Amino acid sequence: MSTATRLRLVLLMALIPLLPGCANLNRTEQRMVSGAAIGGVVAGPVGAGVGAGVGYVVEKFE
Repeated sequence: MSTATRLRLVLLMALIPLLPGCANLNRTEQRMVSGAAIGGVVAGPVGAGVGAGVGYVVEKFE
């Protein structure tokens, strides 16, 4: 297993306990998390920040 794969696995395992905290999000927060997740997958950390911002703006204008 490569070092990068091990690092990703360790990060994933570290984030799993945080998932229950997402159960009580309001609609704006859900949009921000969704935008951050999509942006993070597509463009990395910068994309995650932009995606969260876009999710916030979309929710405020709806």
